[in-house]
Amino acid sequence: MFQKLFSFLSPAQTTVGLSIGSSSIKLVELKNEKNTWKLLHFGMVQLPEDVVVNREIVNPTAVIDSLKTMLGQIKLKNKSVCTAISGTSLIIKRMTVEVQNMRELQEQVFWEAEQYLPFDIAEVVMDFQVLAQSKEQKVDVLLVAAKKTVVNSYMNAIESSGLKTKILDTDFFALQNIYEINYPAQSGEAVMIVDIGASAMKFLVVHSGIPVFTKEVTLGGSNLTAEIQKQLGLSYTDAETLKTGGQGGTYPQEVSDLMHMMTENFSTEVKKVLDVYSASSSGAPISYILLGGGSSKIPGLSKILEENLSQPTQMMNPFNAISYDPAVFTPEYVAAISPIAAVPLGLALRAGA
Repeated sequence: MFQKLFSFLSPAQTTVGLSIGSSSIKLVELKNEKNTWKLLHFGMVQLPEDVVVNREIVNPTAVIDSLKTMLGQIKLKNKSVCTAISGTSLIIKRMTVEVQNMRELQEQVFWEAEQYLPFDIAEVVMDFQVLAQSKEQKVDVLLVAAKKTVVNSYMNAIESSGLKTKILDTDFFALQNIYEINYPAQSGEAVMIVDIGASAMKFLVVHSGIPVFTKEVTLGGSNLTAEIQKQLGLSYTDAETLKTGGQGGTYPQEVSDLMHMMTENFSTEVKKVLDVYSASSSGAPISYILLGGGSSKIPGLSKILEENLSQPTQMMNPFNAISYDPAVFTPEYVAAISPIAAVPLGLALRAGA
């Protein structure tokens, strides 16, 4: 299901990206018009607590029902979707293999992959992309492996809702897709994308069009929700509403203090990952950080990161190069969904491959 990981932007009529996260499901439909992309539909439905845990579907009925609810509100032109997995069931590994004959490459890659997998080889589905090839018969590849049970649970839920899984990708490559279409890269430039979701922070470094570093940390917006629940004695739903400014857009002092604490925690994690990248990679230094994900909307986060890390930091705008009809989507609405739209938009682009 992992097909041609980095190819996209071929002409297509409409393409659909579907992101099933820990706290919500997001769906995007794009239309390709003369090699430019236009937003046709954006849909989002909140998931009940503990339906998707660490990006593994533990309550498929709730996911299917939520998908059907969303599809009842959005009349898609295309029912074939590109979706993605993430979490501990996914392994992404850059590796170098030596082969005498390129026809033996797949066999060699899969054989050597066993040493990197924490799962039995019979329990995973794998694919790889060739990144470079040297004259010494050494081939640099990017390996992607995922547990079959997780892959099947996503595909079964999607198809039970009335959709069809066209491509299964990863959140990391979706972020790369949306970055590359919106931010023309400078030669040799390395950029770190930090996507802060409900249950995890995803880190991706793109250098010269190649994802040279990926990492996922289990810290996200749900940690803040849990603290608000605990400190104020609220239900999960009320704490989530309070966190997102659902009560008039203002925050009690206790919530503001907790947000500041969580911002510092996020900053600490980014610093750790930057240090790991610097120590383990021979790639270029990070030029700047792009920040996205639903929890990136915490007030002042990008500014605090920039100050604490001494690293230029900005919010990612996935609509820099993607147009929309202002009669359908107001600029205010597009600005509001921008932090959470990057992954499904990147998947929709991938579906146009």
